[in-house]
Amino acid sequence: MLNMFSKFALTSTVLVFMLFTSVDARAETYAVVVNAENGFSGDDGALRTQIKRLYLKEQSTWPGGQDAVPFGREDGSPAQLAFMKSVLGMIDSEFAGHWLKLKQIRGETPPRGIGSARILSRQIGKKPGAFGVVLASEAATIEGGKILFEFSTD
Repeated sequence: MLNMFSKFALTSTVLVFMLFTSVDARAETYAVVVNAENGFSGDDGALRTQIKRLYLKEQSTWPGGQDAVPFGREDGSPAQLAFMKSVLGMIDSEFAGHWLKLKQIRGETPPRGIGSARILSRQIGKKPGAFGVVLASEAATIEGGKILFEFSTD
């Protein structure tokens, strides 16, 4: 038979477990958003490959010659982690190693990380080659931007 303390401890443990598993189980959908003037198109694979090459600075211009202006999100943010995993196919250590190598070889630095979706939206809207990642629910509010593709965290 459980005493009062044991019942409380068991109930608390179950509630904490339910809270954390329900938060972790919720998948988010993100969108890669580009400036509305960007005419690049293709199937999902081609779009992801192009964004990966531009973001990792393996290529500096969009097809057609427009300079690419990639923007990241804050290090460790859910949007940045989802982008790294789902689009770049990298984990933190691979990502850090890539930029360390590029810094040593070509003096390149990672794209500027922007914490606010509102500030990122303004940057994408005013720079023709710009792109970045926002929650899909925020993408429709970007004036001067359009969704290139969406991806999910699951």
